[in-house]
Amino acid sequence: MPSKQKVATFLRSKGFQILLISFAILALIPVLIRDSFFLFVFTLIFIFAIYAASWNFLSNSGQGSLGHAAFLGIGGFASAIIGSRLSVAIIITLKVDTMPIGALSVLLQIMVLLLGGLLSAGIGLLIGLACVRLKAWYLAMVTFGFSVIINTLSSQFDSFTNGIYGFAPAIFVPSGFPFYILVISFAVLSIGIMHAVMKSRMGLAFRAIHGNEAEAKMIGINTPKYKLIAFTISTFFAGIAGGLYVYFIRFVDNSIFSPANSFLPLIMSVIGGLGTVSGPVIGSIFLTSVGQILTTQPVTQGLSNTLGPFFPKVGYVGPPLTYLFIGVILIAIVVFSPKGLESLFRKFYKYLVS
Repeated sequence: MPSKQKVATFLRSKGFQILLISFAILALIPVLIRDSFFLFVFTLIFIFAIYAASWNFLSNSGQGSLGHAAFLGIGGFASAIIGSRLSVAIIITLKVDTMPIGALSVLLQIMVLLLGGLLSAGIGLLIGLACVRLKAWYLAMVTFGFSVIINTLSSQFDSFTNGIYGFAPAIFVPSGFPFYILVISFAVLSIGIMHAVMKSRMGLAFRAIHGNEAEAKMIGINTPKYKLIAFTISTFFAGIAGGLYVYFIRFVDNSIFSPANSFLPLIMSVIGGLGTVSGPVIGSIFLTSVGQILTTQPVTQGLSNTLGPFFPKVGYVGPPLTYLFIGVILIAIVVFSPKGLESLFRKFYKYLVS
């Protein structure tokens, strides 16, 4: 089928219509609910949805990663450093005091995010070339080790990365609603692209490898090649998520490489539903919302006032008990719904329509 015909077919497809409807709904939600905290949480949700979807995409090819924060951080640092250098060059060239905000700055923001993603994918390609023949959890351990190495390297070359004390990237898109629109645009496109790849012939190869790598080899699938492609695509979108995260919180330092950030997409995918399109999104909505609500001052203060007397040696028990509560929720979901929340919602929907 010619390329133009494929594009025309896609534009008329149900999947494309769902993408447009999803974008319109997500764009209207903050307009209807005018609350800065709500907007903050929703923006964070869709940044992490891209990140979790990138990990889930990798798992669909029979691979695992326990060091995905390395690629999140590479994308974040690269886009922030490139953006800051570019901003300084523009300010000097135009002889102005600050970076002009407008259509050009939005295009520059998109460009630096894509460059961050490409650099992350390039590093991912090199890691994949060396380790793609490893079994899933051996590869996972390698990626975890790499996240530790990249954190150390960032500290050693602090004169270039400023990773120890951190720095604020240049502003190209104003915070609030404009940046939220940028995030959901990337989220819809990123998740849509990964879904389209999984529905293609390449995706069939990924699923065959995931199901049984030995059998996939027997039927002629070049497993190292497809695993390398999956790893590179996954690290590209992890880098995009890292860039969005850094420009959203307006700060980046070496904490972005933390093990907690490596386990975050895994937990979100498991909560939502491994191997599904909506699973990482559901997991991100659940974990981010619960985490942000439970760490607000009224909630943590309430926990301290209520349960503080039971922990007399702890000065402020709010944050520890908050994370304890999140841990209990995670265990309950894994034990009682091993296929994730997506399967529960699907069963509930079938019950309603039956």
